[in-house]
Amino acid sequence: NNEWKDIFANYICEGKIGGLFQGKMEFGPRALGNRSIIGDARNKNTKERINKIIKGRPNFQPFCPSILEEDRQILFERSFSNKHMTSAFKMKKEFAKKLPSAVHIDDTARPQFVTENDNKNFYHVLKKIKEKTGFGVVVNTSFNRHGRTMVLSPSDAIKDFLDSKMDFIAFENIFIFRNNKDNN
Repeated sequence: NNEWKDIFANYICEGKIGGLFQGKMEFGPRALGNRSIIGDARNKNTKERINKIIKGRPNFQPFCPSILEEDRQILFERSFSNKHMTSAFKMKKEFAKKLPSAVHIDDTARPQFVTENDNKNFYHVLKKIKEKTGFGVVVNTSFNRHGRTMVLSPSDAIKDFLDSKMDFIAFENIFIFRNNKDNN
């Protein structure tokens, strides 16, 4: 069932920032689409909004993008397949301007390149975003407030959601939305 993935992608394309809690928890230092806070890389305000309002951390801290593997050579000057956000690559200037929240001040990014075999659900979200925007790229950061551990359970995710100004959370096909009056 792709319906929940399409809904999630549509909200991201509308500029909303959402928590994604699905599948097994990742192992390692990076969020890879199972315990992630996701935002629109095209919006220059996404980084600031996630840092200040959602994560509660200093504004200078950068984020890593998740990008479809099939777009890697199109977007970057030189790169290799990297699945864990461990290497930085220079994005081509024309795309860095179109994806300002995906790059650092020097137009580099530390991306996660995603294939369908890596994470079928997250891959579908990225494909849907590409279908709507032309880019299979999102800002992806760990699902946690600054100073807290990565969310381990649905109750952890709900607590971080309530303590932040995130727009919504998706537990696969179950969505929780913030009441509009809470965004003031």
